[in-house]
Amino acid sequence: MARDMGPLPRPSISAEPGTVIPRGRPVTLQCRGPVGVYAFRLEREDRSEHKDNYNVSQASPSESEARFRIDSVSKGNAGRYCCLYKKSTSWSKRSDYLELVVKETSGDTDSPVTEPDSSAGPTQRPSDNSHNEHAPASQGLSAEHLYILIAVSVVFLFCLLLLVLFFLHRQNQIKQ
Repeated sequence: MARDMGPLPRPSISAEPGTVIPRGRPVTLQCRGPVGVYAFRLEREDRSEHKDNYNVSQASPSESEARFRIDSVSKGNAGRYCCLYKKSTSWSKRSDYLELVVKETSGDTDSPVTEPDSSAGPTQRPSDNSHNEHAPASQGLSAEHLYILIAVSVVFLFCLLLLVLFFLHRQNQIKQ
């Protein structure tokens, strides 16, 4: 069993190339925490959606990180985001909030537009937001998806081998 090492340090969140993004352009939100993190979670302030990322990399000898890419920034995915992480069996506290702002690029408007604040609710959607176009997308495949892909490939190759053996056996029977 893991020993209780006290509260986990809070993660940090940043945005590349920045927090004010022209509408339709991509942005990558970066979550950082201590080494040994199992997964990072990017969460909207209203907790209406979140995205888990198990593709954790080591940013430095003392830090882990995960990246969440939003392919096209819009009013629908602007707003306040925070990170938290899972280490062992515990979730950390939330990071400070990062405000993602959409900069309008058309017409006379050059002031940023953000999503209006929503009241926080206790419910969350499932972590699979693949059906939601506004959900932040992680780069690469998660470990779970990678395992599924490998398992399906192995089963396919096994079936192919059985099919070849069946045809060889059948051809051998025909010759006799």
